[in-house]
Amino acid sequence: MSEQGNVVKARRPKTKTWSRFGNLGRKPNEYEVVTHDMNHTISFATPLEMGPEVHGNVWLKRHRDSIPLSVADWNAFRDPDRMTYRKYTNVQDQQETYVDGLLAEFTSKNSDASLAKPAVDLLAGVFAPSRYLGHAQQMLSAYVQQLAPSSYIANAATFQTADQLRRVQLTSYRTKQLSETFPDRNFGRAERGHWEKATAWQPLRELVERLLLAFDWHDAFIGTQLVLKPIADRLTLHEFAKVARRQGDDLDGLIADNLYKDAERSRRWTVACTRFLIEAGEGNRAALLEALSRWRKLGEAAIAGGAKLLGAHAGAAFASIGTDVQQDWVALIAEAGLAGDG
Repeated sequence: MSEQGNVVKARRPKTKTWSRFGNLGRKPNEYEVVTHDMNHTISFATPLEMGPEVHGNVWLKRHRDSIPLSVADWNAFRDPDRMTYRKYTNVQDQQETYVDGLLAEFTSKNSDASLAKPAVDLLAGVFAPSRYLGHAQQMLSAYVQQLAPSSYIANAATFQTADQLRRVQLTSYRTKQLSETFPDRNFGRAERGHWEKATAWQPLRELVERLLLAFDWHDAFIGTQLVLKPIADRLTLHEFAKVARRQGDDLDGLIADNLYKDAERSRRWTVACTRFLIEAGEGNRAALLEALSRWRKLGEAAIAGGAKLLGAHAGAAFASIGTDVQQDWVALIAEAGLAGDG
């Protein structure tokens, strides 16, 4: 009691609102609040709340929980872009608004009708068939997401999967437009033949199909994120855009440049995740290098094939495509902490 007869209440300790984060030492940011520890398959004795012999549990135990990576806290990884669903939809809304503006402007000028034969050949042989490549990358990204041991990694892979769907949609949309302008070129019907039979496409296709059988998470991660995706994106987006412009096709060059922004975001989280894995356990780098060694020759073959694919449409001015892509790939691997080995 005070002198005025008022009751003095004892001060209660503040409720620990963010106990799920442990001793974080600060209030978590929005990205962490909506991402942290959301993977329900790592919280129980079996990944799924079913019997241990159920196929899903056997698969996760074998191909995720038994991989040769040692990580004390998978939730310690952070996406450099701190991407959330809200942020992703805002970013991609701006991207799509830009692309929609491009399509409206160039369509109003009937720009496709003015394309010369070399430009149409490039679109028929490289651009339109790339929707098969984009769809394959979508499936592989989804697998990296599905087996990811942390929701921080899984969410980054989820947004990457959505990026690939965006690429497939835009490629399909343009293919339909081209089919209406050039009905004799079989746009929308001939792409499977290019993908399955054109010699220069086959190294990329082989890499894709072998990766679809890479079931251990770390193997799929390295093969997809550090081999197929950076090589394929560099060839069929970055280098393609330069060749398209040389052939007078500014629209598809600009679309490819825009899609490559998605690829650059994927590169950022891939590098961060690889370095996180290396630093998390003493033997992790050796395991990642071993995985990289399994995909290196296929990656080099994919670069050679892709360079021939574009070179057939580019001429002598682009004779260095293969060298440029190879150097970019080597630099990415070095940035990820896996240089000089494998």
